[in-house]
Amino acid sequence: MIVPVVDHLIARDGIPPLSGNAYDYVVAGDGLFVHASNRWLELRVPVAACEVRGLQTLGAACRLIHGKIPSVLWHIMVRLLRQAHRGGCALLLGVRFAAGGYELVLPEQTVAPRSVEYTAEEDLVLEIHSHCDGAARFSETDNADEQRLRLYGVVGKLDDRRPAVNVRAGAYGHFLPLPGLRSLPVMLAW
Repeated sequence: MIVPVVDHLIARDGIPPLSGNAYDYVVAGDGLFVHASNRWLELRVPVAACEVRGLQTLGAACRLIHGKIPSVLWHIMVRLLRQAHRGGCALLLGVRFAAGGYELVLPEQTVAPRSVEYTAEEDLVLEIHSHCDGAARFSETDNADEQRLRLYGVVGKLDDRRPAVNVRAGAYGHFLPLPGLRSLPVMLAW
């Protein structure tokens, strides 16, 4: 049996089991969703909201399969992003889940004051980069680069006592905003 890369499903009785190799489009009572999962993350990202009578509603979802990322990693990431900023550079960091739990990753990269060119890591749960003293807003470059199944973050205003943070879940170019600092307790074990 050939497994399609992307499948198209209907939510008649709840969330249908994933059947696409990469992800599924799911029509539900509350619209069209991209549903995807890997060993670390399960996402359901709204693509188009509408009412489809007779089908189950699903809603958006983002679940870290191995639990929350330890908050100590967040504090280390902020410290590293600030150090890079003081050195005049942006920086990209990652978090992966390994046998011992979540761990910080510094992907191979070339940094500049307002950009980072990096070698993509395949097994990251979270990828976060800095916009130094700028806003924590995803750019068009970020949208084009962030095409994997993972959490993405951008940190700005690194000179402030509390930097600005913007986090979203990404499923192959479809994004689910996770509201700023309010999303950190969802991601981190406080």
